Amino acid sequence: MVEKNLPKLITFDGEARSGKGTIVQATKDYLRDESGYKVMLIDAGQVFRVLVVAATRAGINLDDQAAIDEFLADEAEVERCVELVKQVYRMSKDERDNLLYTNEVGANSAKIGARPLSQAFKDDLLKKWLKNAQAEGYEIVLLDGRALEEVGNMLENEGLCSYILGLYFICNPEVGARRTLGYANKEYNQLDDTERAEVDELAAQIKARNAADAERTVQPIVRPAGAKVHHLPEVITVEQKMHLIDTSAKMSKVDMSRPIEQLVAATLK
Repeated sequence: MVEKNLPKLITFDGEARSGKGTIVQATKDYLRDESGYKVMLIDAGQVFRVLVVAATRAGINLDDQAAIDEFLADEAEVERCVELVKQVYRMSKDERDNLLYTNEVGANSAKIGARPLSQAFKDDLLKKWLKNAQAEGYEIVLLDGRALEEVGNMLENEGLCSYILGLYFICNPEVGARRTLGYANKEYNQLDDTERAEVDELAAQIKARNAADAERTVQPIVRPAGAKVHHLPEVITVEQKMHLIDTSAKMSKVDMSRPIEQLVAATLK
């Protein structure tokens, strides 16, 4: 029998720079402020960025897979990583962004994420956080990261949540790069040479990150099988567990987030 007080899990999965971080935060605010739910947001992808910082501080060569594995197998280093995760969650947004959300950390997080021990580290934390969510009376858990259909099913099978909805986001890399760099309101052909070079460089990094995440042997990112593609900002009314959502159209953050907020709220009724 499924426990009635298990938190309901909704996953925000998909490609790099697809807008899911913006959307999941807006959805959390909407569910809390407009619908009155007690909501926990867990950023699974942030765990890998923390591991990058910890490994770099320990002098690990992140191009050396054996060195990464040795680092992640060291119990003392793992304890230090857990402490750094706790420190990061106590930081202000600016502190956290400056530490974790650089292009270098983003690129290296794919190298860390490809190692089985890093996925095990992340999964252990997720299990702990889901147990805490239930103990503290959270009704909804929003999980942001990659390869989450597999993870969501694992967490549900272990009796830690009820996995009710999975959202997988995709975006044209050039569009994602322009948004990230602050050029969302300028078409590619309107950029000057310097801006175009910046966009090209970041778009190449996005493609490389997505390829690395899709090709890794442990928990690769996989689009949900058989899911219809929805193109935001269209309203999504299809009743199914897994959704594939394209955020490539030109739109405001509000227009991007509102259909997802409404879909999640409707699923919870």
